[in-house]
Order: sequence, then structure tokens, then C-alpha cells
Amino acid sequence: MEQSPEVAEFDERIASPGWVETPGGIAVTGDLECGSAADIRVSGPLQVSLAPGEDRVPHEVQVKGPISCYNVCLLLESRADLAVDAQIEVRIPHWLTQAGFDYFLRKPYLTCRAGGDPARALLDWEEIPPDRQRATDATVEVAVTLGPGERRVLSTVAHYPWTSCCERMERIAARHDGWLLREIGKSLHARPILSLEAGDPSAPRAVFTGTLQPGEPSAWGVLAMAEAALKDKPRWLDHYRLCFVPQTNPDGIVLGRCNVNAADEMAAFGFEEAAQGRPCARESEVLWQYLAADPPVVYVDFHFLRLPNHPLPKPYFFDQAIYRERSRANAAVRLNRALMALNGVEQPYAVPVGHEMWRRLASYQAAAQLDTVSFLYQYTGPTTSYKGAQQRGPEVMRAALEACAGL
Repeated sequence: MEQSPEVAEFDERIASPGWVETPGGIAVTGDLECGSAADIRVSGPLQVSLAPGEDRVPHEVQVKGPISCYNVCLLLESRADLAVDAQIEVRIPHWLTQAGFDYFLRKPYLTCRAGGDPARALLDWEEIPPDRQRATDATVEVAVTLGPGERRVLSTVAHYPWTSCCERMERIAARHDGWLLREIGKSLHARPILSLEAGDPSAPRAVFTGTLQPGEPSAWGVLAMAEAALKDKPRWLDHYRLCFVPQTNPDGIVLGRCNVNAADEMAAFGFEEAAQGRPCARESEVLWQYLAADPPVVYVDFHFLRLPNHPLPKPYFFDQAIYRERSRANAAVRLNRALMALNGVEQPYAVPVGHEMWRRLASYQAAAQLDTVSFLYQYTGPTTSYKGAQQRGPEVMRAALEACAGL
């Protein structure tokens, strides 16, 4: 298939990255899958200064609520003959500090090995030790030790590259009878949006998706759900048709965006238009058609984000008046109680019918239009991790399937 100009341009850029090299032999680039870095400057023999890549959405729009995880993700390479300490200074945009969102960049940074050509994160993420990271009023400074020729990715987020996710889904489908890898549509840049499916084709459908907000690498949780279903069989596969869509916005993930797709559209908030057949982001349209063509009995949109100001993960509960059938409303109540117990909270985040922002989301429209038991589940908080997401995802899936058994 012929690539679109945008995809060809990106592939060319990561195949031949634009490196910035210091006199001491540290080379830095944001040209990699999930890369997010801008205005990289040499500031010392082994030091560079940079800013995060930013979505092209007016700041006044973002601060009203739909902002998501401003992040930094860059590739480091040592061209020195001996081990060196790369010094990375991240400049925090003033508007983020003014609006109180600078915490996105003021948290423990992560690093992992880089492999392949073009390079991408190898998924063995580790936190930078506290004594290797320092915050000032306007910056975060991080030190990373590199051996001769070593390449590492430095990031504020434990990214799961789209290429790696597709490869994992392909392996699951190839190695397990009855599992199907299905393309449900294409992104704006013609990247396939994939669903991993299994179970009785005539059984009620259960759908689990990763958020359209690319700054939140929810594939960790959704892929873990699919792998847990494999271990749990035939417990769920005899009673449900399970569908897992780990990455609903591949362009945004590949391009290292925070909250948008390749056209800087907030696709996560396009579902009121999608449900009404009005123009919306391509990814919103693809996901809505996937849900509406065969309405599931239960739908969970999984979010994962480490935030210091969210004390506990939140289950978002839609007012049960949104459901037409009493059995669906009762199942939603059961699931909400299970999620609250799982999270250790006593009160849900209650979403009233018709809420101005929430009615634009896939989970809301699935409940309102399809009578699907729907939740947006946020795995957030100061102690969340990509390893924790791999445990929490299956727990959420099992709670959803148990609560909706028999619908």
C-alpha cells in the first residue's frame, strides 16, 4: 500500500534522525517512535536543554479540562570512548506552570534501552534514581549514564510503541487457536487500528479499549487483559466474545502527541458528533462504528497515567438514569461497587446525564445510545506504574465480566 506523504515523512525522519551533539560526545534527538522533544540546545560539554513537544491546541482550550499528560521522550546516544553522564535539562513551559499542570513534567523520569533501526523503546522501563534528578522553579534536570555507543530512551511516560504493540497482538493471534486479529479501520495517516478478538461469536460482546489520549500508554493494561483471558479460559471465552483494542489513536502514539491525533484533533472528545453522524476525527468515527455495529453489553475505556495529584484511581460512574434497561443499570451499579472496592475508594466520581464534557466521550455515548454498561477507568495516582497497569487491567476486566454476566 502506498504511504501517505505524512507517514513517508515521519518514516524518513526516524530513519535519519536530526541529532544534536555536544562537544563531549552526547547525541540527542526527538526523532523516534513516541518521540516528544522540541528546541534542543547544547548547553555544556555533556549537557542539552530542551522543551516538551506540544499539541497544537490553544492553551486556553486545554486548561478547561481535557488536557492530558504533557510528556518528554527522547533518544540519547553516546559517541564518547568512555562512560559519560548525559545531562538533560527539561524546560517547563511557563503556561503549564501558570495553569497548575507542570506536575506532568515534575515526576520521576524513566529510561530504557533502545533497539532496532530505526530505534524504539525496548519496554524495560526503569525509574531514574532520585539522586539523579533535580527540579528547579522552571526546569527538571536528569542525569543518565551511557557507555560507549550505548543508546537509551529517556521519558516521562512508560511508552508502548505502536509497532511493538502490533507485533505483540500478531504473536497472540498466531499462537492461539480461536484468536483473531482484526483491522477495524485506519487512522488519519492510514495506520491500522487493530482489535484482538476471541470467544463465542454468538455470545454477548465485551469491548476493552485503550484511551485515544496518546500521552497515556494504556496498551499496558489492555494487552494484559487479553493475556489474562488466555489464562482464564474457558471461564470467559465460553460466555463472551472478547474484543481488545489497545491503541485507538496510533498516529498520536507514534508522533509522541499528548492528547490529539495527527491533525491535532482531540479525538477522545469527538463521540457526540460520531454518534450523530456528524463530522469528527477519523479515529473517533472508526471506534464509534466498531461499537455501534455490534453493541457490546459492557465497554471499558482504560486510561493509565502517573499523576502526583490523583491520590487514587477513579472509576467514573454515569448516573444510572442514562440506561434504558433496568438490568443494565443494575449491572453498572454492581460494576461500580466492584471498581470502588478494587481502588479502595468509598465514593465514585459521579457523572450526571448530559454533562457538557463527558457526553463527548465514547464511554458516555455507548451508555446513552447503545445501552452498554460503560465505564471510563482511570488507573492514575502517584504510585501507578506500567507494571501495576499490567495487574490492574485484568482486575478491571474480570470485574466487568462478572458484573455483566447473564446480560
